[in-house]
Amino acid sequence: MLRLVCGNLNYSSWSMRPWLALKHAQIPFRTYDVGLRTDEGWKEKILSFSGAGKVPVLVDGSLSIHESLAICEYVAELAPAAKLWPEDPKLRARGRAIACEMHSGFSALRQTLSTNLRARALARPHSPEVAADIARILDIFRASLTTAKGQFLLGEFSIADCMFFPVVTRFRTYGVALPPEAEAYAAALFELPFVQELEGLAQDAPAIPEYDAALG
Repeated sequence: MLRLVCGNLNYSSWSMRPWLALKHAQIPFRTYDVGLRTDEGWKEKILSFSGAGKVPVLVDGSLSIHESLAICEYVAELAPAAKLWPEDPKLRARGRAIACEMHSGFSALRQTLSTNLRARALARPHSPEVAADIARILDIFRASLTTAKGQFLLGEFSIADCMFFPVVTRFRTYGVALPPEAEAYAAALFELPFVQELEGLAQDAPAIPEYDAALG
């Protein structure tokens, strides 16, 4: 059985992404939580699976795959029937472009609005850089959702949605106002049964005080 070595599923946005892909693909897997910032030796635990020293890592027999997007791509190849990428090559290319942009960009938002599924912030930090990141993400949502033949960024649920889901949770945590199409998209994500399962796991996950303190 596949094993997903991950961080705390309340806080670890990178761990959530392949978790969602695996759940959507209905591939059996086990999770191994390294006890990020709560257990002694958590850094050494990660290094025992990947020299990159970061979670998540997907272990499939003798194969270890690090990086969320690479794991999602592997899951798509393991379960083609799940259609984690659309069949239309142009739509697939658009999906990969926005997924890669999410993977490599939006550093101001990442650093300032941390992921915390179960919490709600008392106040939202403001800066021109964060505002620019939010505006760009909402522009991606608008461009994708106004042409999509379905509720999700590429129509049907895909890797693109796995990549953007943690950002949608950040918007909820920090009370970011959403335009109607983005609000409907967020609602569709939160209604997915496996997303509701993830929220249940987040509720029971150990607290990381320094992350909770960042919410004010």
